[in-house]
Amino acid sequence: MHRNRSGLTQVTKQKFMLGEGAIFKNWVQGTDTFESAIAAGKCLGATQGGSTFVAKANVRNIEVDGISGKVTDLDEIDSWDISLQTNFIEVSPDTICAALGAASKTTAGGYTKIQGNTDFQSSDYFTNIAFVGSMSGTNSPIVLIVKNAIGNGELNIAVKNNDESKVPCTFEGRYSVATLGTVPFEIYSPDIIQASNYNVSVAKNSTATVTVTGYQTSITAVSSNTAKATVSVSSGTVTISGVAAGECKVTITDAAGNSTVVDVTVTA
Repeated sequence: MHRNRSGLTQVTKQKFMLGEGAIFKNWVQGTDTFESAIAAGKCLGATQGGSTFVAKANVRNIEVDGISGKVTDLDEIDSWDISLQTNFIEVSPDTICAALGAASKTTAGGYTKIQGNTDFQSSDYFTNIAFVGSMSGTNSPIVLIVKNAIGNGELNIAVKNNDESKVPCTFEGRYSVATLGTVPFEIYSPDIIQASNYNVSVAKNSTATVTVTGYQTSITAVSSNTAKATVSVSSGTVTISGVAAGECKVTITDAAGNSTVVDVTVTA
């Protein structure tokens, strides 16, 4: 008999990284929000065609005479390649300069004049460039940060009929002289509210408990049918009390509005 093997679980649908996202400059994790960063003018511009974040360790396994293959504990990281590639659909002086990296702009009779420079200035580097996107199971964003970011110096704008021109831009991360031991990227993956058991069976006039993790600040719980089961909450524990035989659902929600659902079966 064929057996279906899959990694699909009750929490899989809460861990999808969704397509929408935006590119911000000089993002401050823990202080900035999507809305506040937009209001502060940190968004570099709308994009089209998605973005690609790359953090690649260049690994070398030390070769030793007489050994016919690679050996554990002999791996060395020679360097890291960090980048964020995107396509700005907004063709503006800011996006053009960001792509060029070494560039300057001046006002010139109703225009902004942009010129490439022969060398990089410290002002050409962004503190960071961040992709701020969405996760299916939380209202908190996932944040991918390229630190000490600089455009790679290539500007290539294609102009076609029946299509919008885009400014392709690749930001590369750089080590800081002050912190050479810190790899220039950060990923902030938001906690997902999860229950220790998503299919609870409890006898009438008995109780069962579910432990909740990944929640923000506090949680509440609501039964879809209090004639079948009631619930109470103490810290991160939800207690389910069987009232009458049948089925219901318990929705657990944290202070940020993230929620998860537990299926409950009450037996006689």
